[in-house]
Amino acid sequence: YGTLPSRRALKNSRLVSQKDDVHLCIMCLRAIMNYQYGFNLVMSHPHAVNEIALSLNNKNPRTKALVLELLAAVCLVRGGHEIILAAFDNFKEVCKEKHRFERLMDYFRNEDSSIDFMVACMQFINIVVHSVEDMNFRVHLQYEFTKLGLEEFLQKSRHTESEKLQVQIQAYLDNVFDVGGLLEDAETKNVALEKVEELEEHLSHLTEKLLDLENENMMRVAELEKQLLQREKELEVVKVRTRRMWGLWGQGTKEEEGLEAPGCWGGNGQRRGARTVTRGWGAPGGGDSLGRMQQARVAQGGHGMCPPAPAGAEPPPAPLAAIRIKKPIKTKFRLPVFNWTALKPNQISGTVFSELDDERVLEDLDLERFEELFKTKAQGPALDLVCAKNKASQKAASKVTLLEANRAKNLAITLRKAGRSAEEICRAIHTFDLATLPVDFVECLMRFLPTEAETKALRQYERERKPLEELADEDRFMLQFSKVERLPQRMAIMAFLGNFAENLQMLTP
Repeated sequence: YGTLPSRRALKNSRLVSQKDDVHLCIMCLRAIMNYQYGFNLVMSHPHAVNEIALSLNNKNPRTKALVLELLAAVCLVRGGHEIILAAFDNFKEVCKEKHRFERLMDYFRNEDSSIDFMVACMQFINIVVHSVEDMNFRVHLQYEFTKLGLEEFLQKSRHTESEKLQVQIQAYLDNVFDVGGLLEDAETKNVALEKVEELEEHLSHLTEKLLDLENENMMRVAELEKQLLQREKELEVVKVRTRRMWGLWGQGTKEEEGLEAPGCWGGNGQRRGARTVTRGWGAPGGGDSLGRMQQARVAQGGHGMCPPAPAGAEPPPAPLAAIRIKKPIKTKFRLPVFNWTALKPNQISGTVFSELDDERVLEDLDLERFEELFKTKAQGPALDLVCAKNKASQKAASKVTLLEANRAKNLAITLRKAGRSAEEICRAIHTFDLATLPVDFVECLMRFLPTEAETKALRQYERERKPLEELADEDRFMLQFSKVERLPQRMAIMAFLGNFAENLQMLTP
């Protein structure tokens, strides 16, 4: 009996033989499955793959590594993925697992001493999870391993020294679906699609509106072009009629100039000019005065002879006696000036001026009271016109004038007639406002259209940034006036519009 082995030794030998038998059996199956015929026999057997999966309960890490390599190869063939999942479902029932792949994950976490087993296990997980085409099923398998703590363990094992294991771990992490990110992307995509639909609808509305506006504008342009052609035709007709009228008027004027106007005939056959009489209040010169000045001027032809009087004509009237010129009366205050139209001597007879006695009127008139009522300024000494003119010239000299003197003076007179500021005048020209600028003023203002030299001088003054306050009022007006866009055309249009009714009435038969 001493030679018989003890029970413990026999048990250990049996375990070793069992390990060797399972390991040897797996190696034999691997060799058989390397051939197509043997592989088909194994795959067609109803329990072969299940038994191979149950071999994972072996304690030998090398045996478990061979089992996982064999199962990974089966998973890659057509229909093999479903067979492997069915085998692990059977493994779950036999081993009483709560979750599928639970025992496999326990081995993977605890067998950290066997790198070959960990590499084979990680390779098997990659093939099982990432060889599925259906994304939803792939996410489901991924969630199974995530629930078993795979991702946390992989984060801890990323810095392992085994290069093969690092490759498998990185491959799994690279192919993991971020479900939260996918969900967020899906929501963002839905929002973007809704926004795209809204923008497309808005774009379609805008496109329709744009087409409507284009059609409307095209119709309006066509109508305006038609009106423009009509106005151009009417303008040509008016121009032709105006030329004809001017031609007839010029011809009549020449005929009238060919006739000599009858003159005054004297007794000796000489032609005498008409006598004129001028009366006025406060005639200028020396000082302001109140009075009546009578001036008679008799003009006679020096050398020419009047043609003989036509037959049957009445004899010319006798020459009138010269009217005595009276001295102007000096006044204490400056009084308003009355401008009287010159009268011919033959026009005075029979009027109040021929019988008027100025001295008697002055005796009855209270001049002091008259001057007090009609004086132009506050009471004080009589104004010295010479001093006033000197002061005015000094004041004018302080202003910079770029326009020619006579032109600036005439422009000032024209602007005073309008009684409008430069801004109002330019605004009225921009808007063709004939209510603000009468057509008569427009025609007067057309004579003061800025020349090229004036515009250049004003622009140069403005570019040098000199103060505009130093410019004269006329120059400041001309500066704004020259800035009106298409000024000559605008002025011509305003004149044409203002005179249109009158021209039409004149041309209408």
